[in-house]
Amino acid sequence: MGAIFPQTRRFLAWLFAYAGAYFGVFFDAARNAPALMREPGRRVLLKQIYFTGLEALPLLTLIAIILGFAALSPLYNLLQETGLALDVFRLLVLHEASILVVAFFVLARSGSAIASELASARQQGEIASLYRMGIDAGAYLVTPRVAGCVLSVAALTVYFQVAMVFGGISLMSVFSNWDFAVAMGKFAGGLQPASAILSLFKAGIFGAIIGTISCQQGLLAVSGPLGIPVATRTAMVHGFGAIVVTEGLFVALVGR
Repeated sequence: MGAIFPQTRRFLAWLFAYAGAYFGVFFDAARNAPALMREPGRRVLLKQIYFTGLEALPLLTLIAIILGFAALSPLYNLLQETGLALDVFRLLVLHEASILVVAFFVLARSGSAIASELASARQQGEIASLYRMGIDAGAYLVTPRVAGCVLSVAALTVYFQVAMVFGGISLMSVFSNWDFAVAMGKFAGGLQPASAILSLFKAGIFGAIIGTISCQQGLLAVSGPLGIPVATRTAMVHGFGAIVVTEGLFVALVGR
């Protein structure tokens, strides 16, 4: 038993050290937010939104429609009542499933790309060159990417939720003879603004986590052939863990 506590202390020390480093990167990115108003930062921000948000829409739409039907069909078969099935479905859409699916999707797709891109830039000396020219690499490279992830994950979550609802109810209308207008009315009737705002806030937090961790790991990449894959893998692992822990904190603090 005595050996457990030192190991726990070492793990907690490691955890808080990483959390402190990531918070530092995020607050530095927030401090440099005015850089987004200048042309270089704005250009990187728009490119990040395009890659993270717009390019993801086709696949994310398909996933949303399939998940909407896959969630509604067994709920209806189990509960045998449209209103109850839609009540449970509303909880899944607004509070849990949609936000986590989008967050993990963006982490796997864009988080890995950000980490590998910045790791490559570090290995090739591009970041050092920016500092030699008097350019704040954090303002030019990190802030636009973190902001792009925050905006993209929030917007994609709203889009995913809408596609999941419309797709799921539309397919239930085809395969289970639901009345589309009636089902949509029942779903919309139970919506609460506070839940929608909390959902958007949580999505923004997840976007900040993805952008911050991916940028930090990319900038910490070591030289050599393993530098880029190690940075990418670490960003994925830390990002996944941070999202899960944050979701647990949301559930513990606000119950959703």
